[in-house]
Amino acid sequence: MKIDFFHNEFETSEGVFILDKSDGHVSNFGKQWRDYVDVQIDSKNNFDISKKYLEDLLFNNLEVLEDKNVLEVGSGAGRFTEHICKYAKQCVSVDLSSAIYFNVASDEENLIRVKADFLKLEPKERFDVVICRGVLQHTQDPKISILKLHEFLSEDSGSVFFDVYPMPKIGKLHPKYCLWRPLFKTFISYERCDSFLKRNIKLLLKVKRNLKKLMFNSDFLSDCLIPVWDYHGKLKLNAEQLEIWAILDTLDGLYAKYDFPMSNRSVISLIDKHGIYLQETDKIRNFFKTSFSKQTGL
Repeated sequence: MKIDFFHNEFETSEGVFILDKSDGHVSNFGKQWRDYVDVQIDSKNNFDISKKYLEDLLFNNLEVLEDKNVLEVGSGAGRFTEHICKYAKQCVSVDLSSAIYFNVASDEENLIRVKADFLKLEPKERFDVVICRGVLQHTQDPKISILKLHEFLSEDSGSVFFDVYPMPKIGKLHPKYCLWRPLFKTFISYERCDSFLKRNIKLLLKVKRNLKKLMFNSDFLSDCLIPVWDYHGKLKLNAEQLEIWAILDTLDGLYAKYDFPMSNRSVISLIDKHGIYLQETDKIRNFFKTSFSKQTGL
């Protein structure tokens, strides 16, 4: 079966267009969104955290999506999809993992769900807007992935909005990369870690927060000792929500097969080298808005 936007042939199942049956290198994300599907969904939790995340990536301009054909790369459980569909003329949401089956916006008439490695998609009709948040660092080569995003973009108009994890100030010497990820991935299975976190997350967060107070309120120092993600004081979540977010993002941070952060400077150098115009960037959060020319970007 065909989709107007791509040359590829797809199978279909459960309303999803399938190019890749296997979850490949993102099997951990399929498990996460199967088990924690509603955790970050605004409509399920009476908050607007994901909407604000999307607004941030779009440089506070959700209206850029209005009546546009939008490609969302790496949709997960649909935390952004449900908002994109409210504005877009058509949203094509792509995810390699089985999370695509759990997308909370699946009933939206203007949504097309695609299970595929987006690097394998062959563009036919181009998109007005391409969105990719929280994904690129988890691809085998973020540089290739960044350039691939632009293959889907209309050359006459439109913009790509994307981010990539910023490189830590101490680079790969950060304990997440030189200690915790190798240790957990080598010796502790995803399932064992998930089970351990569910049983002990209250204690882990309590100990980490107390250590943080003793360590000059430093996230870095407390992360060195306890590699559990904690949004206390950063997001408006109740105690139970903080615990479940901690479990979800700890699994995300430790078990993704690939995790390749990039500096803001290296991303800008890459797109400049390939004739892509940088419209806006947030150097702290490593957000980018790009197009093929200064005049045509939305």
